Amino acid sequence: MSVSFACVLGQVEDIARACTALVPGCTTGPRRTPWSTLDLEVVTPENARVIMTAARLLDPGGDEARDLEALGIRLPER
Repeated sequence: MSVSFACVLGQVEDIARACTALVPGCTTGPRRTPWSTLDLEVVTPENARVIMTAARLLDPGGDEARDLEALGIRLPER
């Protein structure tokens, strides 16, 4: 079974530490995804896969912003 939850970027590391303190080795990540999120995978003792996903800030001068603009997705002016 797999479930996903959204969280705030600043919570990901705290969640990873808390889960690892309870069950060492139960977390994978956090890892950056191509769709601008930071994902943490937690596997529970019952073997459920829990994904915590947080949106990352978009760097207007970064590769991801250039890729979006190349696809025709215009970024708002700052």
